[in-house]
Amino acid sequence: MNRQRIFWLLPMLTLALLLNGCIRTPHPIIEKNTTASQQGTADAAPVFIYQSLNYAYQTDVSKALDAIVTNLDPAYLLLVNRDHLLDADYAPQSLTELTCSTHNDKKVTLESRAAIALYAMLAEMTADGITDVAVTSGYRTYEYQQQLHKQYLNKEKARITPEAYECLGEEYIQTKYLDQGLSRLSDEDALKVVMSYSALPGASEHQSGLCVDFVTSDAMLTQSFENTEAFDWLSQNAYRFGFILRYPEDKTVITGFSYEPWHFRFVGREAATELYFRCMTLEELSGLL
Repeated sequence: MNRQRIFWLLPMLTLALLLNGCIRTPHPIIEKNTTASQQGTADAAPVFIYQSLNYAYQTDVSKALDAIVTNLDPAYLLLVNRDHLLDADYAPQSLTELTCSTHNDKKVTLESRAAIALYAMLAEMTADGITDVAVTSGYRTYEYQQQLHKQYLNKEKARITPEAYECLGEEYIQTKYLDQGLSRLSDEDALKVVMSYSALPGASEHQSGLCVDFVTSDAMLTQSFENTEAFDWLSQNAYRFGFILRYPEDKTVITGFSYEPWHFRFVGREAATELYFRCMTLEELSGLL
């Protein structure tokens, strides 16, 4: 399908979203600039939210705009999940090592265009006084994800973790394990727990090189990240730089993954704007195609 038709059906959802109280209003620093022709009638071209906004920035993003504005390039709308796998040898065509702050100064790489957009976003965060934030993960190879998945599986088999309680439920663990004097999960239950927060090799967005995980000095890849100033800023502003919160708390059934407030995905400013204001996930967008 022609990429210019990607959002053809999105405006049809606007009324339903409004009725459900889901659609967001523009951020205060952005001016609404909807023209009569854009509002149109039923016979007019569909209204795109990103076309009706003027984006305002404190910092100079002019050199980064070519990266941030993707013109709905399908390459940046790549859907990766359990139903849409990447081949074992897949890697982004252009990778660059990040020069921004990374956790413990570790080496992190990212798709080059996403990296430019990330730098612009971090500069804007700094201008707003948010400095306690660092990147801890970007691109991962298929092999690395394989190792990570095995590591998590061994952890869940070794003991009953908080993740197990969250995934399986306290009553289930009490009756099937604790009441039986058992302190370790079965292989089947351990895999179920891991699958709720860790992707199988090929199903991880990290292999696309288009997503980053953020941490702060006191929030390390836990849901406590949502209580940080960094998350508060990102959740309201990331779309202006082409990033979305990939795994929202209220969309776990759709994404198939637990809530991850630290995980942000680059899709380009146009798509990020539509997804942000329409409260949609990448899966929901893809389902419209």
